[in-house]
This record gives sequence, structure tokens and C-alpha cells, in this order.
Amino acid sequence: MDSIVLIIVLATSIWVLVDAKTIGVKKGQLTGVANMGPFGWFIVCLLLWIVGLPFYLAKRGEFKKINGK
Repeated sequence: MDSIVLIIVLATSIWVLVDAKTIGVKKGQLTGVANMGPFGWFIVCLLLWIVGLPFYLAKRGEFKKINGK
């Protein structure tokens, strides 16, 4: 059971990294705690998955709007 959870956390964190790069996330586009680049989002999702993934998903629309994607 623990290995399944670890695989899900790792897979979704890698997805966040790839998705952030794809939509053009860059440091400095948003203010506050969301001011991170793709690798920052990856680390947050990897280490604080329960908070990081929902927060990225909430901010994803703003990043897409900023980058015109």
C-alpha cells in the first residue's frame, strides 16, 4: 500500500513538472507563494503533495491565462 502511494506522489509530481514546462510557467509570473518555476512546483508537490498538488491545480488556470495557452 505504501509503495502505491509513493508511486502516485512521484507520478503526479513528474506530471506537474512536465505540465508547468509545457504551459510556460516561469518564476515571477505570480506573486506570493505561487512565485515558482517548474522545478519549484515539482519539489513542492513531491515533498508536500497533499497541499502542493491542489495548489498547483488551483493556480494552473492563472498560468495558462498569463501565457496564452
